[in-house]
Amino acid sequence: MRLIKLLLISLSAFLFCNNALALGTVSRSCLAAGAQESITVDWGFNSYLLWTASSHYRNGVFLHTVNTTRGGTTNGWDYTWRSYAGHLGSEFWYGSVIGYHYRNDSGWITFLGNTTASDCNLTNWGG
Repeated sequence: MRLIKLLLISLSAFLFCNNALALGTVSRSCLAAGAQESITVDWGFNSYLLWTASSHYRNGVFLHTVNTTRGGTTNGWDYTWRSYAGHLGSEFWYGSVIGYHYRNDSGWITFLGNTTASDCNLTNWGG
C-alpha cells in the first residue's frame, strides 16, 4: 500500500510539472484594458525562442498586424518565457484578434497554433 501511495504521489508530481511547463497561447480583445493582443507563455518560466503575431480587426475590417519584430537583429525571435504582440492601454474597443504562435528549437520551427478572441478571454489562458 505504501508503494502504491508513493507511486501515485510521484505520478501526480510528474503530471503537474509537465502541465506547468507547457507553452500556453491566448489572444484578447479587451475594451476595459485597451488591449488587442496575443501572447505565448510558459507557465514554468522556462525560456524558449518564441515569435508571436497578432492581427486586429474592428467591425470586421482588418486594421493591422503587430508582431515581436522590434527592429533588432533577431527578426522577432525572442528568447523568453513570455512572447507578446499587441497593444495594451491604447485600443479601447472590442474587435477580433487572431494570434499566431511559433517556437524555434535550433532552427526547427514549430507552429504552436492560432488563437482567436472577440472579448477579454480571461478564462482561456494557456490554451
